[in-house]
Amino acid sequence: MRRNMMLSTAAGLLLLTLVTPVLSLEDDIMTFGSVVKLQHVPSKYFLHSHQISWGSGSGQQSVTAHGSADDRGGLWVVAEGDNDPFKEGGSPVACGTAIRLGHMETSKNLHSHFFSSPLSNQQEVSCFGDGGRGDSGDNWEVVCMAPGAKFWRRGDEVRFKHKDTGRFLQTEAKHRFTQKNCPNCPIVGQQEVFCHQTGGAETVWKAVQGIFIHPRSDEDSGHDEL
Repeated sequence: MRRNMMLSTAAGLLLLTLVTPVLSLEDDIMTFGSVVKLQHVPSKYFLHSHQISWGSGSGQQSVTAHGSADDRGGLWVVAEGDNDPFKEGGSPVACGTAIRLGHMETSKNLHSHFFSSPLSNQQEVSCFGDGGRGDSGDNWEVVCMAPGAKFWRRGDEVRFKHKDTGRFLQTEAKHRFTQKNCPNCPIVGQQEVFCHQTGGAETVWKAVQGIFIHPRSDEDSGHDEL
């Protein structure tokens, strides 16, 4: 129920997200309940999904990288890991924390598993679940790259390590895995997203846009500030 409420609350902020710039806050720590767009650093593409299923592998909802920052399919809600204790909106996301990324438009979670991806023949990435509910394949560890970092911060480079398989979220910097290499794949103008076994240069992402909930403090009286 509370996970559904988080997605519903985030959906209510969607229009504001699309017409305003990133909010300027004194503290740039990423927080649970925030709605973000994640940019792949080498390619500048954005993590994206839509109500189109992969035509092979799991047949689940496809995940791609999209070149436009304005597409609604690139909005993701930061939530606690599957079966982890509920995190209040505004709770900081520490480095090494397991999170879920809930797709705003479809209420499914970013997911991976031991299916082969259709273009690169790596580990498939999909969206899975219903209303925020899924399974352990939805858990991603936030791997901070900034020296000495304790928290995931907006604009900082991070990796997302899939907890079940130990592989890293990736797309390609050289745009090799696109529609032109797969005439019957439903990803026109987009790139395949997959998981790779090593955390190389093409597994780097950062949060660049969104609605960021102000970090909670001990003095907070139970409401979140934008």
